[in-house]
Amino acid sequence: MIFDLFSNWLSKGRPVQKINTIKLSKKDASNELIKYGEDMANAKRYDEALTFFDKAIEINPNNDMAWGDKALILDKKGQTVEALTNFSRAISINPNNSITWHNKGLTLLRMRKFKESIECFDTALKINGNYAKAWYNKGRAFEMLGEKNKVQPCLDKARKLDPLLYSKLTRAKF
Repeated sequence: MIFDLFSNWLSKGRPVQKINTIKLSKKDASNELIKYGEDMANAKRYDEALTFFDKAIEINPNNDMAWGDKALILDKKGQTVEALTNFSRAISINPNNSITWHNKGLTLLRMRKFKESIECFDTALKINGNYAKAWYNKGRAFEMLGEKNKVQPCLDKARKLDPLLYSKLTRAKF
């Protein structure tokens, strides 16, 4: 099915440049909206990002990336229960997305649900055993859970997979 995607619904008081109508499939239109939403999220314009993700979901309700990205923003806004619901929806669509499992684990970690977060990190690692961030955050979860003997092997594995991970993470805020 072909769509006409217009930019004026996004203008909200900003000047609108005249553009040609772009003909896209539902899948492609949804994916384009995700890209715009991610740009807004990176600019910390979370409400606008949610608008893009919601529109992407409206166009293609089976777009697991849209559900996962929406969940990330909801988590950033402190809406953790709604975030978990959206992560679960993304996972029900694509249970093999290690990034979604990892991000759900991070939300659970922030909620201090350590065992559940470890289960999510483990699932992410079953899908992608070389996922350095999942190893790192699994180690953090063990640390917070007080299981000191399980921390270092996870952190060592993370460091082996991505020697620059620690410097990247010190620039990122959780």
